[in-house]
Amino acid sequence: MIGSYSDYQKTLSDLVIQLRDEFGLTFKGVAEELIKNGYKSPRGFELGPESVFSIYKKRKKRDSRLQTRSPSKIVDLKIVRIEA
Repeated sequence: MIGSYSDYQKTLSDLVIQLRDEFGLTFKGVAEELIKNGYKSPRGFELGPESVFSIYKKRKKRDSRLQTRSPSKIVDLKIVRIEA
């Protein structure tokens, strides 16, 4: 899928969601916990509360978008064979 997360991005965003939603840590607390366990941003920088918030917000938005299906139907489909 175009634009899909790398394995590292998926792992990192899963941890951010878990620490925030399940353990109730602040974004600063999440950043501190991730740094303590050796995690960095996907581009190799140290994580701060702002970057953790960005990861959290974008992952929540992405999950919501992927779980929502808009109804669709095919109308007036016509297949034509072209002779060469």
